[in-house]
Parts: sequence; C-alpha cells; structure tokens
Amino acid sequence: MSSIASCFLYAILFIFLMQNPANVAWRRIKKRAKKRLTSIPRILFLGWSFGISVGAFSQGITSPDCKDCQQLDEVQVFGFSPEKFMAGLKVQKIDSVNLARFQYQNLSDFLQFQTPIALKSYGSGQLTTIAFRGTSANHTAVLWNGLNINSPTVGLSDLSTVPLMGFDQMAIQYGSAASCVGSDAVGGSILLSSIPNWNNKGINAVVGGQYGSFRSGNLNTGLRFSKTSTKGVLNGKTLFYGGNIRNFNGQTPTLNEVRIDRKGHEYLVEPSETTQKGFVQDLYFRFNTKNKSSYRLIYLNTWLTDNKLTIQPSIIDFREVTQTQAFRFIGGTQLDNTSLKLGFIRDILDYGKGNFKNPSHASTDRYIVRVEHDFISHTNPARRNAARLTFRTGSEFVHYATRVDGYGPTIIHENRGDIYALLRKTFGWNNQPNKIITTLNLRQAFSNHYKAPFTPAFGFNFNLFANKNKQLEFLANVARSYRLPTLNERYWRVLGNPDIQPENGFNKEIGLEYKQLHGKFFKSSVSVNAFHNLIENWTYWNPEKNYRVENLQQVLSKGLEFSYSFKYNDFIQQKTAGLIVAYSLTDASQQKVYDVYSQDLIGKQLVYVPRHAVSGSIYYGHKRWNASVQGMFNSVRYFTFDHSGQPFPAYFILNSTFTHKINIMSQEANLVLQANNLTNAIYPNVKRNAMPGINFQFAAIFNFHQ
Repeated sequence: MSSIASCFLYAILFIFLMQNPANVAWRRIKKRAKKRLTSIPRILFLGWSFGISVGAFSQGITSPDCKDCQQLDEVQVFGFSPEKFMAGLKVQKIDSVNLARFQYQNLSDFLQFQTPIALKSYGSGQLTTIAFRGTSANHTAVLWNGLNINSPTVGLSDLSTVPLMGFDQMAIQYGSAASCVGSDAVGGSILLSSIPNWNNKGINAVVGGQYGSFRSGNLNTGLRFSKTSTKGVLNGKTLFYGGNIRNFNGQTPTLNEVRIDRKGHEYLVEPSETTQKGFVQDLYFRFNTKNKSSYRLIYLNTWLTDNKLTIQPSIIDFREVTQTQAFRFIGGTQLDNTSLKLGFIRDILDYGKGNFKNPSHASTDRYIVRVEHDFISHTNPARRNAARLTFRTGSEFVHYATRVDGYGPTIIHENRGDIYALLRKTFGWNNQPNKIITTLNLRQAFSNHYKAPFTPAFGFNFNLFANKNKQLEFLANVARSYRLPTLNERYWRVLGNPDIQPENGFNKEIGLEYKQLHGKFFKSSVSVNAFHNLIENWTYWNPEKNYRVENLQQVLSKGLEFSYSFKYNDFIQQKTAGLIVAYSLTDASQQKVYDVYSQDLIGKQLVYVPRHAVSGSIYYGHKRWNASVQGMFNSVRYFTFDHSGQPFPAYFILNSTFTHKINIMSQEANLVLQANNLTNAIYPNVKRNAMPGINFQFAAIFNFHQ
C-alpha cells in the first residue's frame, strides 16, 4: 500500500507545482520521485501506458428512477452528486443505454436531440455553446467530476470538444442551481461524472472508428480494468481519442460556396477543418476495511485535450487558426463521509491568421482545493415514516494565474472561493417514506477584488399520489444565483472593466411530474414546468462605448417546458422501444434601458433565442438490431437586439441511426450507420453561414473481453 500511496501523493504534488518547473522544491521532489516510481505496482503502469478503448465506457451503472433511493450503509457512495440537493428543480438524467447508443458523438451533437435547449454553433466542428431557458452560454455551468471547466477568460465551454464516450454518467439540470454547484449555474448546468465500476472484472478493451461525409472521421481506443488484491481493489479506465471534422467537399476547398434555401435566401458555406485529440484516465483504489460500513478511497482523474480549428485552410490570405488546449487533473480521497479534492486546470488558447507563426496567446492556470463532509442521520430508524436528514458542508478555494496578450505583459493573479451548506430532509407519511423531500442550500462566494452575492435556495418535491403503478409529484423551487466576472471582463485592456460586478439572479419555478407503469413492460412519464428567472447586472459589451463591458442589462426569462416519454422493455424477448418528446416556450427579453438609444430594445426577444423549440426521438430494438430517428425544430431567431433585418428562419432537422451487433471470433462488434439532416435543411449559424446539409457516417466498434 505504501508504494500506491506514495505514487498518489507525488501525482498531487505534480499538479500543484506544474506551473513553475524551476521551483527548488519541484526539483527536489523530482529527484526523490525517480527513486520511488520504480516501486509502483505493475498494474498502475499498464493501466496508464498501454490502455486502449472506448465504447464500453458508456456501459456504466445507471441511476435508479426513484427520487430517494438509499444505500444500506450509512456512508456516502463515491461521486459528486449535487442532484440529491436539487429538490424542486428539473433534472434530466441520461441513462447508460442512451449514452452507449451515441457514444461516438460529441456532447453538442448529442444534446440537440435530447433536450429543447438552444445550441449556438459557429459552424461544423467549430465553437458550439449551450444556453438554458433564454440565458447565455456564460450562464451555463459545465462540471467535470464536480469542478467547473468553463474557460476563465471567456466564461463558457465548447461542447463540440467534449467526447461523449469519456464519461459514465450525465445529468442535465434546468434552472438556477448556483447555491448547489457554484458560479455560472444561472440558467442551468451540465454534470459530467466518471464513476468506478466495481463490478467490472479483468480487462475490457474496445477499439472504435468512424468515417463519413466530407472525409471526416475519428478513431478511439481504450480499456476498462480492475485488479483485486489483499489490500483493496484498483479500478480504472483509459481512453485515447482523435479525429478530423471537415466542412467542405473535394481535396482543395474553394474560398466560399453558396447554398440557397426554399425561400431564396443565400448563405455562404465556410470551408473549415478541425483536428481533435485527447486522453482520459480515471484511476480509483478502494481499500479493504474491517468494518463493512467504512469507505476508504483515493483517486486520480485526468483529461487532456488539443483542438485545432482552421478556417479557409487552403487560402493563406484568408486563413484563421484557433488552437485550444486543456490539461485537467483531479486528485482526491474519500474517508467515509469526508472528502478532499485537489485540482489543477490549465487552459491555453492561441489565435492567428495566415501562416500562424506569431499567434496571440492566452494561458490560465487554476489551482483548486475543496473539502466536504456529509452528516447523515435518522430521527427514528425503526419507523418507516422516519425523517432522514443529510447535511453537507464544504468550502472551495481557487487561485487563478493568467497571462493573456490582451491583458498586458504581466501575470494576473486572483483568488476566489466559497463556503456552502446543503441540507436535505425527507418526511414520511401514510407509510410512504419519501412523501416530501426538501432541500435548503446556502452559499457565499468570495473574491479578493469584489463582493459576491449571498445565494440561498429552497426547494421541495411533494408526492401528491403514489401506488405501485402510478405516481404524481409536485415540484417547486426558489433560488438566488450568481455569475462571477470572466477574466476578460475584468482585465482586458481598454475594453475590460476592473469595477465590473457579479451578476445575480432570482429564479422561481414549479412543476408536475406523472409516472405510470402499464403492465409488465410499458412505462410512461409526463412533466410540465414553468419558470421565471430575473437576472440583474447582466454584463454587456456596450457598442455605445466602443464595446467596453458594463453591468447594464436587466433580463427576464420566463416560459414553459413540457416533456413526454413512453418506453417498452421486454428483457426476455430482448425487445425495446420508446418515444420521447420535449417542447419549450421561452420568452427572454431586456427589461430596463441603459441609455436613451436603447428604448426600442425593451420587451424584444434576445438574440439567438428561439421562442419555440421541439426535440424528440423514437427508437426500436430487437436482439442485435436497433434503429432510431431523432428530430429537432427551432422557431425564428433574431441576430440583432432591435430585431432589424431578416431573422434566421425556422428550421427542422431529422437524423436517423441504425446499429447492429455481430460476433467475431467470440468477441462482439457494433456497426453503426447514421444519416444526418435527412431533410437537407439549409439553415444558418451564428456567423450567418450555412450549416452542413445531408451527410452520413459509418462507425465500427469492437469489444474485447478478457
């Protein structure tokens, strides 16, 4: 055990000393580390260096449908699980079957057909961001194993660079949850988690590849492994991935092509090429303990990415190159209900034109420390209706060190942190142990440069009716939220504003959710949610002041969401089928003017926010065959605040996916054929360029089991 623990500690020290390799302490540690590394168990070395695979990663443990399923032991199950403190909020959990079906896609391609959420794309393979309920991409928190990975400089995440196969669980949370997960969760959040699969035995390897239209393709390879010893269980997964996304036909793209829609509108097709590659490594070691209710764990999560986008790749005079890199590390330990998490994230962005010899450079390092402890108790464990109380308290500290050409020649340092208390209590009634679920969350963020707002939240789920076949639940939540300024907003020379203040919002929502079992194989669910989100101090790059950033806008986003699902599962006959439909009505507009020239902006729909959005899918599978069709509709979108000019027209997209499993020498392979944009819709993106028309991809995924 000593060699494993030593290796783990050296990995954590490496994360925090990586910024300054010339550091004296760092040099000493490297000398000592060389001696100790030779004693690392062979399985760690093999898992790190020779891991190869992808597809089976999505076959993780699925979350149960019930709202308050509990473990037999009193200890917390490993993993960052903020959903349990989100009573009254709409949380959509993506099951492992759905993740496995689309494992070769990136996160942006997957989400557009799963939810009625607005996605803004700059083009095929280019920056794609998400916006919940009329807010912006800056108001969406994207969390990787509990840490916010939004870029500190621009305050958002590019979902086109996130591989779906790199994660085991995903949840989509709607509405304000800043009190639970921190800054940016004003409109919603995306929760990505890596979960150890302790039931996995031996080594499971997978190799997968995809090739399609425009000579685009990718290759992914990795493995899952598990090793049991007298001291504990080592579990992990390794993934290498990479590929090219092209947005042109032929070997040499022309300067621009033109596509014309049915109404005669012309849109340019901008040639571009994106190269993506990355590496994901998760390692967990759970120690054997004499007490079965005791939990001892250490872990290390690694995620490295490198993405290069080239616009007009064949014409140097018009060429634009953007290269982004991210180095993300999380190390931690969990002792029963106490957890310590250390993180290091380095984000690099280089942008240049022409030959890309002297690009502008931006590099930001984040050093993160988080400590949490859960208190769990029963008022009377002998009673079925006994109330159950979970109280989580924690704190987080983040140090930023950034060097950006636009900030000046010096390194900028900033410290941020927060403390929080999350309370969850369940009440039983009439032999229903979870009749009412309540949560009360309190969070206070801190900064050495400004004062952040206090953000409380209260929510509850009330089970109005329940029997063995039916359940009707009422949800309600009121919450304060906040978004801390981005580094660009604070430090960009001339246009930045050192006095910029955090945004703060007040969100209210209610909902009804009905679930029913229809016989042995069928189940359905219906949910309706209404929301009202008022956001103050919305930052705005004011064109009246040469685009200097200011806290100018007050924005109100309100609306209604509806979702329906009907699923059929017959495990005996190996048949599955389902229908999923979601609709959203969103009214998002500015409420106050900031100068005399902005009077005509009041009450008008915000740019790029569709008032009506519909998404849906239908699927059927029998034994080794599976077919599905996904559809998405967005109403007109405006790209100017005063609605001048012709808005982007409404559009409808239809995709289809067909999969088949085959056996090759006792091993299993999945063959996947996907057709995208079957309607051949011509619709523009944020840059007013046309998105790709009908296109096809073929994928083959080979599974190898020990």
